[in-house]
Formats: sequence, C-alpha cells, structure tokens
Amino acid sequence: MAESVLKYPAPELRKKTVPVEKIGEDVFSLVDRMIETMIAEDGVGLAANQVGSSHRIFILNAHPNEEDTESIVCINPTVLQQEGEEICEEGCLSFPELYLKIARPQKVRLSAKNLYNESFVLDLSGILARATMHEMDHLDGVLLIDHAAATDKEMIAKYTEETLGKAET
Repeated sequence: MAESVLKYPAPELRKKTVPVEKIGEDVFSLVDRMIETMIAEDGVGLAANQVGSSHRIFILNAHPNEEDTESIVCINPTVLQQEGEEICEEGCLSFPELYLKIARPQKVRLSAKNLYNESFVLDLSGILARATMHEMDHLDGVLLIDHAAATDKEMIAKYTEETLGKAET
C-alpha cells in the first residue's frame, strides 16, 4: 500500500537516518510500501525518511523515463566516488511544484546492501547519479533547498511561506 510522502516542513525530513542493523519483515514491508509510493508519485527515487522511517534506505527507479519500472533498493548506502559536475533542474516529492537548478556529480559509484544483505556496487550516471545524490542528501537530513543558488533564495522564501501557510490551515 502506497504511503503519503512527507512534505516540507515535516521535521522527519531534517533527521539523519540510522543504519539498518537487521533486515527483517519490517524492512521488506517498508521497501514494498516505498516502491508503491515512488511509482504512484511518479518519482525517480525515494528515501525512507520521506515516508516517516528512520532507516537508512533509499530506492531508485532504474528506468525513470520508461513505462516499465525496476526498483533498485539501497540499504546503508555509501558514496565511494564522484566525478564531474552538471547543473540541471531538480524536483523533490517533498517539495511539490518546486524545481531548482542544482549542481550534482555526473557520475557516482555507490556501495550498498540489497534486501538479502548482499553487498553490491553501482556505477551510475546522468539522472540516476543525480537521484542517488539527492536521496543520499535526504538520508542525512539535507534538502533540495539547501543546495539552492543565491538567486533562488527569494523564490524559495515565497514557496516556504506559502507551504507553511497551508500547513497551518
């Protein structure tokens, strides 16, 4: 069953996640709900804290521009290497309708565990490298707006003011 994605300014979005000690039914269930949520929201990735979990897990849609989805589950991920830089427009499910130009690496090498506690290494580029770094930020309580250029600060202030106004009503 799909979950609601937490929206800014939910405090869980600023909390650093904790490593998964044991992969059990709770983790399998969480990952299933995260995959359903990512697909329902048409996302490229989703971090566990975006659905209220403190587990250090994120998922990626391996085929973000295709109809078929294949999810990559990353448990306790670590970035091993970054290469290049590219500035592109980026959005976030926790910030509906906000898109900012953000600098991210063009290539990323990532180490993580899968649902069967097996280690793997991924070499990612393009949108998947961008999504990986975006989700890694989420796991550390860092948000899209934290990377914004000075020229976007006014737009972000307006967005957050409107968002906070809606949250209070």
